[in-house]
Amino acid sequence: MGAQDATALSVQQGRARTAAENLVHVPAAQVSLPGALALGNFEQELGEDALLPPVLSQEQQDAVKRYNHLMGVHVAYFRVCIDPTVASSRRLLQQAIQDLKNHCAGDALVAHYYVNNRNNNDPADQPDTTTAIRQQAIARSADASSRQHHGACRGFNDHHGGGVVPSVHREEEEALAAPVVAMSMSPALRLVDIKGKVAAFCADRNGSRFVQQALEAAAPEEIAMVYKEIMPCVRTLAVDMFGNHAIQKILEHGPRSCKRGVISNLIGHLLPLSLDKYSCRVVQKSFDVGEHDQKVAMAKELGSKVLRCVRDQFANHVVQKCVECLPSKDIHSILRSFYGRAKALSTHPFGCHVIQKVLARCKDHEIYHALTAEIMENVNKLAADRFGNYVVQQLVEHGGGAMRSAMVRRFAGRVVGMSYHKFASNVVEKCLAFGSQEDRRLIADEIVAGGGGGQQQHLDHLVDMMINPYANFVIQKMVVTAEERQVRLLLEVASSNAASLARYAHGRHVIDAMERFLGGAKAVVHADPAALPCRRR
Repeated sequence: MGAQDATALSVQQGRARTAAENLVHVPAAQVSLPGALALGNFEQELGEDALLPPVLSQEQQDAVKRYNHLMGVHVAYFRVCIDPTVASSRRLLQQAIQDLKNHCAGDALVAHYYVNNRNNNDPADQPDTTTAIRQQAIARSADASSRQHHGACRGFNDHHGGGVVPSVHREEEEALAAPVVAMSMSPALRLVDIKGKVAAFCADRNGSRFVQQALEAAAPEEIAMVYKEIMPCVRTLAVDMFGNHAIQKILEHGPRSCKRGVISNLIGHLLPLSLDKYSCRVVQKSFDVGEHDQKVAMAKELGSKVLRCVRDQFANHVVQKCVECLPSKDIHSILRSFYGRAKALSTHPFGCHVIQKVLARCKDHEIYHALTAEIMENVNKLAADRFGNYVVQQLVEHGGGAMRSAMVRRFAGRVVGMSYHKFASNVVEKCLAFGSQEDRRLIADEIVAGGGGGQQQHLDHLVDMMINPYANFVIQKMVVTAEERQVRLLLEVASSNAASLARYAHGRHVIDAMERFLGGAKAVVHADPAALPCRRR
């Protein structure tokens, strides 16, 4: 390194030290919170009156106070990063959020913001701490693949790697995490041994596994202890990668009072919890084990946002569970919200699953017929759709004979084209598998006669279907479902073109299907079809 570079580096280091020193001595506003949410006071504090203008309205005064509090917290963050050994930094790292040792300044910020706004009477202005926690958890999970997750020791809402709070010393984090990891791996450990640390264990990889296993055979007093310790942070644990499993175990094995308490804590926050990768599982478990009145309350809360949930990667599972666990009369408003949207939701990657669940579970005849009528009106487009074909298959399989027959009639003249289609061919297979004898005959006749023209063109058409990546599955299904005369024709075509079919993987699949159908005769395609027994499954 040249002398000029060394001089420049020295100047930069000197500036950094000066900035750090100036930052440490920035006077922080007083940061004091009541009770278990207290963040501690800093050595150099300014009274709130010194920061306020002489004449301000009450609203303005409150706004300035909140600003001063947040600035004080930010100064504390910088002090933690610069020198974790000073008294104020140590206090900040050791503060409790609702009596739980989280050791994370980010949690302190969330809790502090909540306290400053908790007396606000306008619900629209109240902070959604669960949403904030969810966003922080997303940042954490993005970095989880490169480091071990110790949620309790670094805070349930780990900001490291998320660009929110600068990381403190890694050695200190590992030292804080070590006791939980060591205890959770002890073979003689019992739930009573972790009293006061249950929430910390729930947010740790090994600790959560221990708590889950212990809860399965826990005594009532041990379950009560676990319940008491996790209740203050149940929503925080619900969005945690490991904590959510412990909450599910409490819901599964806890007594009635514990289940009701946990679910009551979730109600009012269902939307952000349902949209989260981890807490959506807790909400689903709540629908599984909750009592009827709480299920209805949860469904009512989801009702106003159900369309957003249906289109979400995680929340759609919550809506499905809601439809599965409650009778139609209790979720009437949710079901009615699908009116006029059946086609759009059927072509949605997540909405199609919800529509299938509704069609399978709905007992309200008015709603069911309204949805199926919209689907039947667009059945040809839906059958060829990447996601809509699953909805059509659901109707073919469970919609009843009249609906299947009506659907087959709508497919008339399109069956051959559908057989060549990646998605529509699945629908044709379902019609052959679940249709009536008349439905199968109509489909098979259209396929057999699909080539048109003379006999040679007719045979070429069937051979082409046998080697097609999608149509070959329709032919295989015909072999086991069509009438005897139609199956013999397929055998004749396969026997006459055995050499050509054997050159293609899909052609060989058709030959194998015919041999399995006829009892494993290996030379079936070379035999006289008229002399072969035609068995029906």
